[in-house]
Amino acid sequence: MRISSLTGLRGVAAVSVLLYHIPHNPAFEAFRIPLFSRAYLAVDLFFILSGFVISFGYHDRVVNHLGRASYIDFLVNRMARVWPLHLIVTLVFMGRILLNVSGSQAIDLNAPNIFTNLLMVQSWGWGTEPIAGNSWSVSTEVAAYLIYPLIAIIAFSRAAWVQGAVCVGILALVASSGLGSSGPLDVNDSDTVLTLLRCLAGFSLGVLTYRCAEKDWCKRLVDRQGGFAMVCGLIALALMLPGKADVLVVCLMPALVLSCYYNGAAARAVMANPVSFHLGLISYSIYLWHPLVRDVFARGMGVAHKHGITSFDGLFIAAMLVATWLLCWASYALVEVRGHQFIKWLQRGGKPRKPAVKATA
Repeated sequence: MRISSLTGLRGVAAVSVLLYHIPHNPAFEAFRIPLFSRAYLAVDLFFILSGFVISFGYHDRVVNHLGRASYIDFLVNRMARVWPLHLIVTLVFMGRILLNVSGSQAIDLNAPNIFTNLLMVQSWGWGTEPIAGNSWSVSTEVAAYLIYPLIAIIAFSRAAWVQGAVCVGILALVASSGLGSSGPLDVNDSDTVLTLLRCLAGFSLGVLTYRCAEKDWCKRLVDRQGGFAMVCGLIALALMLPGKADVLVVCLMPALVLSCYYNGAAARAVMANPVSFHLGLISYSIYLWHPLVRDVFARGMGVAHKHGITSFDGLFIAAMLVATWLLCWASYALVEVRGHQFIKWLQRGGKPRKPAVKATA
């Protein structure tokens, strides 16, 4: 079951990351958009969303009926969701490095890097590098999947408030580490465990948010007339504060997730419209593919400049965005959906899926 506003929220977050990353290639420096200068925090929103949505879909099966079979089925489902696209993107980025498609490659294709990337454990703090740059966050989420039952058991216990405090403390620790590139919380280095802790803290906040979702006090606070606009306004104000407010922004994100979960009229209008919903469906592909498309078009624009063609930079940006959308749409249909179906088919031993049993009146 999809909650349309949460799906759209993923789409908005993915596009925010894309627009944030465009000027990271020097060729597109002129297209920097100040509004998205701190959109690296959209990755923390992804972590919170993952914790919330996974709890929505799996809490009863994995926690309330915890056992070997339910845990394995949960992990297979999660890997079927994330691994096929991760594998294809990693292989393509390896080809990019070998052929030097976009002009500057800094990742060493040594055995440790290749091995850990294929297993999706490359960003767990032991120094191996993500071959497909943005895959660092997917790698850290795999760790969250592995310990999800433990995270959820604590989140639904009396120690939940301790877990919440620890999560905020971890985020503050990450933000004060001095390792952030574009901002205090923008820590994604592969040689520090802080990258992994950043994910686990956000993911755990998402699980805690799910626990609060059906509480009366939470509904009264967030599910109200103007609640969505109020939450968006608070986040916008926090983003206007100096960079050290990163942790405050992330701590407001659970309220944004809740306002979309409650699916009020304003949230539906912004997040559940056809465009946002479509972008949400292909958000994982957008997140992983866009750096490659950006760099290929940046190199093409550089070649054009060498030949004296300098008046069409805006067209290069437009063409890049269209190409990203088309690639990601195809990637979603042909890799994400088909890959998930194939792994589930293997799990069933090659047997066709059992038809759903319809409830009788």
